[in-house]
Amino acid sequence: KRAEDDRDRLVIVLAGYPADMDRFLRSNPGLASRFSVRISFPSYTPAELAQIMAVIAEQAGDSFDPDALPVLEQIFRDACGQGRIDELGNGRFARSLFERACAARDLRVAEIGEAATAADLTTVIAADIRAAADGLTGGPG
Repeated sequence: KRAEDDRDRLVIVLAGYPADMDRFLRSNPGLASRFSVRISFPSYTPAELAQIMAVIAEQAGDSFDPDALPVLEQIFRDACGQGRIDELGNGRFARSLFERACAARDLRVAEIGEAATAADLTTVIAADIRAAADGLTGGPG
């Protein structure tokens, strides 16, 4: 009711994936007419997802082994190519993948023990990314 009564001075933003939003707006006959303006944001591209992950890593003081970058890019290409990137969380997938890759790295470095170097502690390698992707996507990355 308030959305209708105060429509000249009230802004309500609903956010979600297109199919979910369509289903929500169809749930009530008058709801769709109250939200007549729609702005669609495309999913991130594989290159944008890789860039997001690089920024997150930099902010955390971490880096990627050069051999890890092609693996990372392939994971994002596969997720986008299979049409699963929104299901996996789009930009959130990049953050989750990074966090899990760091967890995999930490387990790997723990096995090295005291011989681990500072670089070992801050570098994500291809195997870390593959392990993280397997956990997030339900299959080999």
